Amino acid sequence: MSKRNYNVFFHVHTISGIIISAALFIIFFCGAFALIKDEITAWEKGENVNMKIASDVDYDRAMQSLKDEGLNLTGRDIRMIPPDVKQKMFVGVSASKSENASEEDKLSTYYNLHTRTYELSTYYAFYSIGELIYRLHFFHQIPTYGILTAGFVAFFFLLAIVSGLIVHWKKIVSNFYIFRPKTKLKTIWTDAHTALGVIGLPFQFMFALTSSFLCLSSLILLPINFAYDGNQQQALEDLRPMQKTYEWEEQATGEIPSLNVLYEKTQEKWPEFEAAQVYVKNYGGTNMKFQIDGLLKPDEAFLGHGRVVYDVMSNTITEEKNPEDPGYAETVELAIRRLHFGDFGGLSLKVIYFALAIVTCFVILSGVLIWLEARDKKYIPEKKRKFNRALGYFYVAICMSLYPITAISMLVAKYIPRTMDADRQSILYAVFFIGWLIFTLFFSFRKNNYITTKYSLILGSCFGILVPIINGLVSGNWMWVMYQQDQTAIFFVDIFWICISLISFGILLRMKKPV
Repeated sequence: MSKRNYNVFFHVHTISGIIISAALFIIFFCGAFALIKDEITAWEKGENVNMKIASDVDYDRAMQSLKDEGLNLTGRDIRMIPPDVKQKMFVGVSASKSENASEEDKLSTYYNLHTRTYELSTYYAFYSIGELIYRLHFFHQIPTYGILTAGFVAFFFLLAIVSGLIVHWKKIVSNFYIFRPKTKLKTIWTDAHTALGVIGLPFQFMFALTSSFLCLSSLILLPINFAYDGNQQQALEDLRPMQKTYEWEEQATGEIPSLNVLYEKTQEKWPEFEAAQVYVKNYGGTNMKFQIDGLLKPDEAFLGHGRVVYDVMSNTITEEKNPEDPGYAETVELAIRRLHFGDFGGLSLKVIYFALAIVTCFVILSGVLIWLEARDKKYIPEKKRKFNRALGYFYVAICMSLYPITAISMLVAKYIPRTMDADRQSILYAVFFIGWLIFTLFFSFRKNNYITTKYSLILGSCFGILVPIINGLVSGNWMWVMYQQDQTAIFFVDIFWICISLISFGILLRMKKPV
């Protein structure tokens, strides 16, 4: 490679990495905890989880629950996502297409349906700290542009990875085995950045690519509109066939057949098939459809996506896609989603993802510290050096403060009584974001990265070790009780925080040299 090309790639790697460093750290740190957001919600509620009962959904009873809520379902499309460990099923209800629909019926809405009690609740009826962290993972708190911001951060991360790989290609193997802890700080951070960067490279590349797709996919519709002569609905149906809609014909006069019978019919047809999304389209109409989109179990196939659509009134299949022979477009999207969310390997895979995400956080932070050390030279004007140092202190404070404030927010989330569920979101937002701001400002003004790192780890570890204790005191869900009752989700969150805290204490014991 010529010197000019090397310099171009080197500066692309450095500049793109520095620009996105703080945002990228937030994405990976929050993304690590977002992997277990459903388990965190179950832990917060403290309810016993029985997935055998919760996953056996009675779709006829679900429709009745919506009617009991006062909804006129005629002419509506209903989308249902089967329950996870929260034991709640998402239910989205579209506006009615019926010509006789009232103004109220023309409004869309959505609920969470508890599949053990079949009680409906709104999204904000119980706001979890897991949900807050998950939303922060793609900057959902920034109205309209948050997810696009996260997408562009992921795209620049992809540039940083590719350019870094090109720059370090010749020395990538030899440098992997080099670690010189007794030399100057820039060398220490460079060695750590290179070694851990290589270890996490496939993971980081995968997440940069999948995040770019998931966050920026809405922009694809702009050029696609030209290919479809502005027919966005047709474009969406081709790209995502599960969202296909049907024109409303007329209201059926007879009784609506059981949806459960059609669901059981599908299970008999494909025994290893699990529903991922269930749709009822044109409810109560002569052309009412019952659609099941799902996947083969992970131990059967990684990408076994299938679909069956029933005409409810005639009890016939109008469309079928065998999960043994999935189509290209949907298979690509499914592969991206499965790789990104890690939902195909249980809790063990989530632990691996978590560890790699934290390693990536260290790679990001060490990259910032390399940049700081490289620009703290005598030949650089003092004014620029002061600015660079201040920027570095601020970066490290933002990143490291996430750890203690997450642990504190977990404790607060558990301590909030259920009588205050309506105020949970406001309380958690205040605790998390105001606390994060206070920590960031405090550590920034201390102007010492060693103190920032040390006390962030101390506070995070101390508050983290209290997580299982506060759980036992507030709800009586002590770890050993949860283990005996086979409450895996609740037990996992407790043991998870104990492990994180102990690892942090271990790091503290080995921290001797200021950073």
